Amino acid sequence: MPIIRIELLPGRTALQKARYAQEVTQLTAEILGCAQETVDVIFTEIQGEDWVHAGVPYAPPIHAQR
Repeated sequence: MPIIRIELLPGRTALQKARYAQEVTQLTAEILGCAQETVDVIFTEIQGEDWVHAGVPYAPPIHAQR
């Protein structure tokens, strides 16, 4: 059973995630030769202050210390 984990910042709609999951499921089943019913897609939304790129958070912490 393929499990596809998608980590992203919040802000996508349920419709966007559902459409993405359907496309990924279809492509995974086609390429890996498995049934779509065996594919799981898991979305994990990570807050901007918890995601750091090149040493800089995508969003400042809510309670920034001075």
